[in-house]
Amino acid sequence: MSGENLLLDAIAGFAVHVSRRVSDLNGAIESHRCKLLNNCTSSAAPKANIEFERPGNPFINFVSRLLVANAREPDQENTTYFAAADRIIAVGDVHGDLGALRNVLKLSKLIGSNDEWVGGGTVLVQVGDLLDRGDQERAAFELLLKLREDAKKHGGAVHILHGNHEIMNVSLDFRYVTPGGFVDFEPLADQANEKLGKLPPAISETIKGLPEFMRSRAWSLRPGGPFSNRISTNQLAIVIGDNVFVHGGLRPTHLAEPGALETMNSACRAWMQGRAEKPSSLKTGKSPVWMRNYSLGSPKIGSDECNTLQASLDLIPAKRMIVGHTPQQQGINAACAGKVWRIDTGMSAAYGGPPEALEITKRRIRVLTAKGWRSAHSRSLN
Repeated sequence: MSGENLLLDAIAGFAVHVSRRVSDLNGAIESHRCKLLNNCTSSAAPKANIEFERPGNPFINFVSRLLVANAREPDQENTTYFAAADRIIAVGDVHGDLGALRNVLKLSKLIGSNDEWVGGGTVLVQVGDLLDRGDQERAAFELLLKLREDAKKHGGAVHILHGNHEIMNVSLDFRYVTPGGFVDFEPLADQANEKLGKLPPAISETIKGLPEFMRSRAWSLRPGGPFSNRISTNQLAIVIGDNVFVHGGLRPTHLAEPGALETMNSACRAWMQGRAEKPSSLKTGKSPVWMRNYSLGSPKIGSDECNTLQASLDLIPAKRMIVGHTPQQQGINAACAGKVWRIDTGMSAAYGGPPEALEITKRRIRVLTAKGWRSAHSRSLN
């Protein structure tokens, strides 16, 4: 049996233990969390709300993009640009809710009753924030990895993007981790304690300075850690046909250099694998995982937001941008005359929103819901 399977079996054996540990850790986690957030009024684990976290020439670009793509080594897999697909399903933030993920995949007709891929040649894009706010982060990730392999066998594909919460966790910022999110990594405690001293001093001291219940997660999610290495294969942004997918958004400053998206993805991957410093592009509120310019309100054509969006699309080039990150109380919707689709419905238990998916085909765009589909026109705010 492989090491990975042994680990999964060990995790499964923790089922009863988890419920007890979750209860025990609630107080300790809330105490640490409230100090970080300056909010010590509640003794329960944090409940998410709509108050958001705080972070810390088209032709020439198109030709340059092709040159960069063609310059790859023959065995280097393309990770950024993909051909148009007959059917694309895009889903928003999951936040550790395996049930919500299953629900949205089923209503999209992508999985069967045994979590098997039934989507044929469909391409699935999950736009980030698998982590935080829920107890089933690893299970949700494992399901998507399984479906990635299954989809390949049927001519489909599964793409997982990084959200701000993946970036936060690899940065060892655990403000939004639930009790179960820490318990999930406890089977790695012995390995973490054994190898902690072999890490670079700065990282080792940072982890040692954390409360004990956080250290296994920190060891696994640090740059170069076991789980960070696994999620490092995900991307910050991808382009499928004339659609660009990113967690928060892209602006012209992100796209100024030829091959910018591939460079961005590569730099993030190197950091998560412990081979480079954290990219400066991920350190500000204007980064592709943090910006909300296209997701707040109902920006209209001619507004600063829509002008910036159009300039970004021209540089890629693409017709529309699909983003998550900002919960939409009215469900999946479009702004800037359909140039941006906002698909975070807050479908996780942390927010209590409905499971919805954006379906893009060569003939139409529509929103899939538990009560049937809705036309693009009915979900366009302007």
